[in-house]
Amino acid sequence: MKEGLFHIPDSSTDEAYLIGSKCRVCGYVAFPKKVICPACVRDDTMEEAPIGKKANIASFALMGQAPKGFTAPYFQAMVRLEEGITIATTLTDCELKEDAVEMGQPVELVITKIKVDDQGNDIIAWKYRPLTKK
Repeated sequence: MKEGLFHIPDSSTDEAYLIGSKCRVCGYVAFPKKVICPACVRDDTMEEAPIGKKANIASFALMGQAPKGFTAPYFQAMVRLEEGITIATTLTDCELKEDAVEMGQPVELVITKIKVDDQGNDIIAWKYRPLTKK
């Protein structure tokens, strides 16, 4: 797990979120978080912000090949966060067939184990889970 990308809930009332930043001057939202605003190019205007709890599928592909250490098929997707930015992710908890998801479908952030490293440590990452079934 790369530190500083997402928050793992530590209780049943806590929620997962991505750790982004928002410019207090122009409102630009960034992920991962930034120090300088890419929009208004001002220093020290970006504040850490919890983002990405909910999104909608902007595009997706059912991948037939996977990187070493992972299994195919899997869904690679671009999701548009409620905060207005689009990020790359994988989808989880859905059938692995082309018509299992659709453009615009709502999704929610989940933090999950994606594999175990050579030393037996869990590798944790974010994914998005469809909220509605087709």
